[in-house]
Amino acid sequence: MRVLLISDVHANWLTLLALQRAEAEPDAVLFAGDAVGYGPDPEACVSWLGAHARAAVRGNHDEAVLNGGAPAGLPAGLQQAAEESLAWTSRRLTPSNRETLAAWPLTAEAKLGGARFYVCHGTPADPLAGDLHPATAPEAELRALFEPVAADVIVLGHTHLPELRLVGRQLIVNPGSLGQPRYGVPDATYAVWDDGRIQIHHLHYDHGALAQRLRLARFGPDTLDVLSEVIETGLAPA
Repeated sequence: MRVLLISDVHANWLTLLALQRAEAEPDAVLFAGDAVGYGPDPEACVSWLGAHARAAVRGNHDEAVLNGGAPAGLPAGLQQAAEESLAWTSRRLTPSNRETLAAWPLTAEAKLGGARFYVCHGTPADPLAGDLHPATAPEAELRALFEPVAADVIVLGHTHLPELRLVGRQLIVNPGSLGQPRYGVPDATYAVWDDGRIQIHHLHYDHGALAQRLRLARFGPDTLDVLSEVIETGLAPA
């Protein structure tokens, strides 16, 4: 069974199109949150995820666009861009889009291919904005967080960094960001679980086309500068 693990799409329809070309017929898709924010195509992304994700959870940007206020747990250099893009997003979302986002829980579980999956955007202790780096976190911290979770595979998002870690019998995976990579390379990342084997995949897309779509969305010049820098460098601003 081939399961796609994706997170942090951030209204980037171009990467979702690239994913569909690369992975034409997966058996299931699990989504670890943040369909909206930063990007120019929230309607299309929410609609696709609502139709195709076997399990999906809300991220901090999804929560903020539903309930107002600024998203929790943001890098300081992205605060203004996040708030402006979410105000713009809020005006664009359809009632159906809002129903889709509101229906996503903070955590989700799925049983696929004989394995139990647990999905959240941050951590079980802070599902919306928990900032965890499983590759470098102390093992004792990871065991305390995840041993109470009855799952074989833990799927996290939020950091935009692809990471894998086996702790005991639990595999912890952050597939990185499909929509706004921040690991030093501008290509998108996602993970594939294939009958117990897991691998991070890198996905090239047209960054220039995304930058043009952002200009057409008429974000302010400061927001455009910040988002364009992230798109081009794959790094969050300081």
